[in-house]
Amino acid sequence: MGQYSIETGLYQERTILKDTYFTPPFNVVEIREDKTNPLMEVMIMSSSPGFFNLDDYKIEINVKTNTLLNLQTQSYHRVYDTPDGARQEMKVIIEEDAYFSHVPHPSVPHKGAIFESKNNINLAKNSVLIWGEILACGRKLNGESFAFTKYSSLTEIYREGKLFYKDNLYLKPSAVDFKTLGQYETFTYQANLVSIDPFHSAKDRMVFISTVLDEEEDILFGVSQLSEDACALRVLGNSGEQLFSALKKIQKQLDKHANALRKKEIELKLV
Repeated sequence: MGQYSIETGLYQERTILKDTYFTPPFNVVEIREDKTNPLMEVMIMSSSPGFFNLDDYKIEINVKTNTLLNLQTQSYHRVYDTPDGARQEMKVIIEEDAYFSHVPHPSVPHKGAIFESKNNINLAKNSVLIWGEILACGRKLNGESFAFTKYSSLTEIYREGKLFYKDNLYLKPSAVDFKTLGQYETFTYQANLVSIDPFHSAKDRMVFISTVLDEEEDILFGVSQLSEDACALRVLGNSGEQLFSALKKIQKQLDKHANALRKKEIELKLV
């Protein structure tokens, strides 16, 4: 069983890695270039090319009060032929006035793949979350469109202990033809993005997200308002790189918003 955990801390108003633990195949590496940047950027590196049969990964993230964390992945998440299944469980705690941003590379389930993912995210009243997910139909260039056995991804987001958002992505190609009308149709990738930010208007973010995606070709998308400070995005496309690049562009700007807000607070404290 592979696992890693991350706990942030605060040192001179900058986020640091207070505590981290990992086992093979993982490695946790800070990649922040500007050390004066309040936002800490961390990459999860893996010596494994993907999920194999009976792989079971456990992840724990604790973003402490007043800290900011951008968690990145190294490459595409491939799920190989897994007759007995593979799974991943991720638990995230985002404390008061903390920021967590995570848009991983696309997941690619190969022929015969069985995969289950569970994400449990707990936010305080003034926590900020940027959470993304991209799923491929499989290795379509190898003729493996929707050739996987089952793919399940359950994400539950709680605010102050109450369920706020739940997304249950469950695909079983043997039961549903995902190439038909009302399903994926001609598209082969889907992406989701959730933004929860009590410091910025959800409507303003929806306009920004729509502006970014309007520049992309051959996609369909919709942005929904969840509350006054939260919105959710769904996208269908035919290129994992295209969707990943678009979501990263959105994430980068939202990260800047968080940084600007925090830098202003730091400057006020130093005056």
